Amino acid sequence: MSSETCYHCGDAVIGNPVVYQEKEFCCNGCKGVYQLLSENNLANFYEMERQPGTKPTAANAHKYNFLDVDSIRAKFIEFEDGDLTRVNLHLPSIHCSSCIYLLENIAKIEPNIVSCQVNFAKREASIVFRGEKLPLSRLADLLDKIGYPPNFGSRGQSDKKEDRTYLYKLGIAGFAFGSIMLWSFPEYLGIQNDFQDFRNFTSYLSFGISIPVLFYSARDYFISAYKALRYRSLNLDVPITIGIIALYAQSVYSILHGDGPGYMDSFAGFIFFLLIGKWFQSKTYRMLSFERDYTSYFPLAITRILLEGEEIVEIEQLKEGDTIALRNDEVLPCDSILQSDEAKIDYSFVTGESTPVIKRKGDFVYAGGRLEGYRVELIVEKESNRSQLTRMWNEIKTDKEEVAGLQYQSKLSVFFLAALLIVALIASVIWAFLDPTQITRIVVSILIVACPCALALSGPFTFGNIMRLLGRKGLYLKNTGVIERLNKTTDIVFDKTGTLTNGSALNVHYFGADLNELQKQVFYSLANSSTHPLSRMIADYLRNESEIKTVPIENFEEIKGKGISGEYNGQLFKLGSASYCEVAKTDEQETASYISVDKTSGRFAADADLRPGIKEVLQRLSNYQLHVISGDSNKDEEKMGSLFPANSQIHFNYSPKDKLDYVAQLQAHGKRVCMIGDGLNDAGALAKANVGIAVSEDVFRFTPSSDAIIEASKLKSLDSLLITSAFSKTMITVCMVFSISYNVVGLSFAITGNLSPLVAAILMPISSITVVFLSTFMTIFRK
Repeated sequence: MSSETCYHCGDAVIGNPVVYQEKEFCCNGCKGVYQLLSENNLANFYEMERQPGTKPTAANAHKYNFLDVDSIRAKFIEFEDGDLTRVNLHLPSIHCSSCIYLLENIAKIEPNIVSCQVNFAKREASIVFRGEKLPLSRLADLLDKIGYPPNFGSRGQSDKKEDRTYLYKLGIAGFAFGSIMLWSFPEYLGIQNDFQDFRNFTSYLSFGISIPVLFYSARDYFISAYKALRYRSLNLDVPITIGIIALYAQSVYSILHGDGPGYMDSFAGFIFFLLIGKWFQSKTYRMLSFERDYTSYFPLAITRILLEGEEIVEIEQLKEGDTIALRNDEVLPCDSILQSDEAKIDYSFVTGESTPVIKRKGDFVYAGGRLEGYRVELIVEKESNRSQLTRMWNEIKTDKEEVAGLQYQSKLSVFFLAALLIVALIASVIWAFLDPTQITRIVVSILIVACPCALALSGPFTFGNIMRLLGRKGLYLKNTGVIERLNKTTDIVFDKTGTLTNGSALNVHYFGADLNELQKQVFYSLANSSTHPLSRMIADYLRNESEIKTVPIENFEEIKGKGISGEYNGQLFKLGSASYCEVAKTDEQETASYISVDKTSGRFAADADLRPGIKEVLQRLSNYQLHVISGDSNKDEEKMGSLFPANSQIHFNYSPKDKLDYVAQLQAHGKRVCMIGDGLNDAGALAKANVGIAVSEDVFRFTPSSDAIIEASKLKSLDSLLITSAFSKTMITVCMVFSISYNVVGLSFAITGNLSPLVAAILMPISSITVVFLSTFMTIFRK
């Protein structure tokens, strides 16, 4: 009989192994998965961890045929249009980094899979695939064959089952802890020698009840530590596991030699308090995530059409049957039915594929689609789900730097662990000369009390609390990684129109050839289809001038930074820059949008008012290098110069490409750039900057390319928001000082033999809980 383990899944090989390429497998299923991965150049899967795979089930070929029933299939589809389909599947078998590697490279195995992104914490995979060529049933069967069978049952029930398992572990450890303490009561009173037979009996009871605690309640710590040591690394569970083993081994030795229960009460208490600390940590993380996803997120809104006119509403107020309007470049917040004749929808926000899809009247349009072209109307089919847009925004991949501070803390924790093991070793050598019977108790106390859990938790909880606080103040961050990039900012680059100037307070005047009512209606329809602040003001100006009706525009086109065009009754109407409209520019110093139709031309001149408080906040930002890059003419150069500090850089007549290149040039000189713009012409620069912040005005534009969204009314408090973000460094410092001080004090007591393992087990989770409270208290104080 072979004693080898399976090369793929790690299970013992029973009987004769299945051999392929000089590797042994426990079954043909594991061999088949290895062969599949090897043939598709995914053998790196086995280099990341030893025997990382999950044994595939021997499922029949028809197991997932129920997914071919349209009514059942529709329950699991998040998005489907044309060739592309998106699903979010729960894969309970995900267990390590190799699983993530394999699943995110599954497109190499099946070409009809476009992308796969894994959420390790939730054991979920968001998969985009070509639904016409790859049925959902075949996708599920492929996942099953490689060892990741999807769970199509109730996710809520699955979560409850996982919670129950954790509570079982906690309950067993708590029951054992209480029972062993009760049986050890004579030991605490110092009368153990008077009841020797009873002492021996209760010692063996303690040993018996400790077995499920060791092999069930504490098993996750053993597995985690084993994986770390197998790959020559350290994690927080290594010293914990060493402490558990040492404490348990010493106690068993004492019991077998008739010396009493040893430290069984400390052992059970240690596991019990560890699990309590872990439960508290998970609950706190969920609380932070909940507030971020649902109550402190970006202010996305939409135009709702009523009998008496239009109104701007937050997306939560939308109800089934409401009629909404979507303008060029706006993102649809809810599943809807198209009421206009035609619309061009870009689903790259949902699927990653940027090819627009043409939709006709009556077609179903999924949430997350971005309109390209003329304004359209839709009827709400499902009430909006903001959390779905939240998840989409967070899934968009970026090549921006990782969070160096959190990486630094992780490395510091590893060095701390190595130092801790050395200290424990030195202490054991010293006590070997002083009192060898105390070695186990002292070494275990050292390993337990000096666990760097508080050190490791200080960063995530601090950034989570700061992110929540900024959201309440009007600055909504994409993730906690933005905080540290924001704290490293050296240069702040502003757009002018719609950012420094008030997009809702433009004074618009028309100059040029008289327009008849039909021409006004066409230009109103063009301007009303754009989200640019100047276009919105021109639409309001025309609407206030006379009774305006929307007319159907054909061949609508908006070129960012240039203008808008469309055809009506065979005539071409243009609204935009002078060069775009092919007319002469009347005043180089004037901010204006020109029009042209046949031989008629004119312009809408705009005089923008500055946002309230913008001058004061710019002066308070003097510790940054400030820049202005505007697509407007330089007529406001003197005004901008008076607003900004003397060393500021001010540039006009910049196209969207010029803005992107300007940010790239600053970065090439070692600058850390924060770009603030209105999210339309500035989209490229926002994406390129180290931190891109989109200003949200009356239409609450949602900008997937940005790292953050700021409410326009809160821009006057930008310096305060940046100070709040920088306060995270102080919070982390305080938490780290507390953690280090706690460890130094705890170690001094443990090394000198004045700290029992049980007390150390109680103090360890208290240190982590204290860090959470410290971080939360300082956040409240910062308000």
